[in-house]
Amino acid sequence: MPIQIYPASLESHEGDLIKLFRRHLTKDSDEKRFDWLYRKNPLGLAQAWIATDTDKGTIVGAASGFPRKFYYRGKEKLGWVLGDFCLAEGYRSMGPALQLQRACLQALVPPYEFCYDFPSRSMMAIYKRMGIQQTGTLMRWAKPLRIDEKLEVIFRSRGAAKAFGIVLNKLLAARGWKGKKGSCQIDLVQGPCGEEFTALDQSLRRERVICADRTASYLNWRYLECPSKNHEILVARRDGDLLGYVVLKNDPEDARIVDLVSLEEPGVIARLIARAVDKLRLSGAKSVSLVAGQGHRWSQLFERAGFRRRESSPVIFSVREEQKAEEATFYSGSYFMEGDRDS
Repeated sequence: MPIQIYPASLESHEGDLIKLFRRHLTKDSDEKRFDWLYRKNPLGLAQAWIATDTDKGTIVGAASGFPRKFYYRGKEKLGWVLGDFCLAEGYRSMGPALQLQRACLQALVPPYEFCYDFPSRSMMAIYKRMGIQQTGTLMRWAKPLRIDEKLEVIFRSRGAAKAFGIVLNKLLAARGWKGKKGSCQIDLVQGPCGEEFTALDQSLRRERVICADRTASYLNWRYLECPSKNHEILVARRDGDLLGYVVLKNDPEDARIVDLVSLEEPGVIARLIARAVDKLRLSGAKSVSLVAGQGHRWSQLFERAGFRRRESSPVIFSVREEQKAEEATFYSGSYFMEGDRDS
């Protein structure tokens, strides 16, 4: 079963890729997702690679890279976040997977300087065979909001569980530091993000060692135009000036804080988190998750807000060979969150 890897055409291979992703990766794979993810990113077109069984002439796998921009010590860096990796049944041995992933990493040529990935545990085995070690760790944090179901198990009575749940749910909602009232005003963004988001992004670039691109055009594309995610954005302002924002995935069955960007004011960050949690709770969420790099600078604030560490997952960060000395610093100085992945 000889396998050949070659670059995909976003035009002629669109239908094949959509079907492949829907069958082996996500039920959300359709024309809208493909157009949004592969063509409309304001940073540029995505790239995809196809694995073909040359004997059968069929496409059996694919992998992709999506353009990303970071600012490292004030200098612009272009790179890729890897994703949409899949292989059909019968082709999931180490050989085809290695061929396909090597094709992605070979795209790390000028002007692209870095790539990163959020691999599964099984995917980590492929990276290790390539001599690439885990760079960092993503941690999922969780905050419970409702305890009704657990009480039903304890009391074996829905009525008793409901009565006690009213009290205990209020205690859960009140748990955690919410910041100082009056420190800022929190509002829901109505319509697309404006240029004040770009101005905040430019300000953060000057203050941080590393900062991901979060311009208004990027935020509108990544969150508000995403066809399959119900994202909302809450902003913190003081005297009309934008201080920060939090992005929510408002789904009662999978409520999440996807992104959190702010000036380094603990009170403002706490207020953003608290209002996000309240909004998700009122929408019926039983718990809220937040995924961030294990070394995220605001980890203590997550704990103070009532979140607790849960399971972890690996992060791979790779830079071009001539810049290897800066690889660890590049990752450790980041504010990685779930919003830094696309697929």
